[in-house]
Amino acid sequence: MAPLVPVEPTSAALQLANLGFVASSDLPDRPGPAYLLVALRAVPTLRHFDPELVEYWGIEAGRGAYRALTRHTALPVSTDFSWGLIRITDRLKVTNEFLSFGGWLRADRVDDDVVAAFTSPAPILRRGGHSQGLDCGADAVGAWFGRLLLTIDFVAGFECQVGAADPTARYAAFLTEAIERYRHGETLRGAHPEFWNLLVTESRRLQASDPGAWRAGEELRAVVESLGRGRSIDAPSDRSP
Repeated sequence: MAPLVPVEPTSAALQLANLGFVASSDLPDRPGPAYLLVALRAVPTLRHFDPELVEYWGIEAGRGAYRALTRHTALPVSTDFSWGLIRITDRLKVTNEFLSFGGWLRADRVDDDVVAAFTSPAPILRRGGHSQGLDCGADAVGAWFGRLLLTIDFVAGFECQVGAADPTARYAAFLTEAIERYRHGETLRGAHPEFWNLLVTESRRLQASDPGAWRAGEELRAVVESLGRGRSIDAPSDRSP
């Protein structure tokens, strides 16, 4: 696959001229990588959602690490971010939330605004909030992240393994689990045909475009399944993202 080019704050600012944030999930009907663009302004516009805080997760020394971005954060920021929840909050403590498999964050000052751009080779899904609904599959991804957290608690070394994985491999792990569950669940397919079609499309695309990430995802999923079968259990660890 061609290397992903992170969105830069200067180009993100053009899309944020009249908005507090812009999200593109990068599912089959949307070309290009997924991105979440956020503008932190000195004075709220009062015309739309005005973020003042961005919370997300990184990896430090193999462990999940909470991170936050405000107008007071040292700039520029050029770093990766990990899987899990991204939350943006305004001055009234109202939030909008997203789920991501990880990627790259660029943030800098553009004129008087602090502009943050999250870019990922895997979908960034809307999880709901004040100004948006839920993307198709967001509830399933949230449940999968819960299973990853449970595995981290009980399988020694898994937190480091999943943290070191490429975002596309984490996405592949989710797809392999979900496609198998829906393949053997006629009721699920009948209740959620749009999501089933999405799983099939994305699985085929990823296996063809990045077979290495697909194999890495299968390995991550196998560890999660081993916990469900009662194997590979060790002492609980601290919580992660």
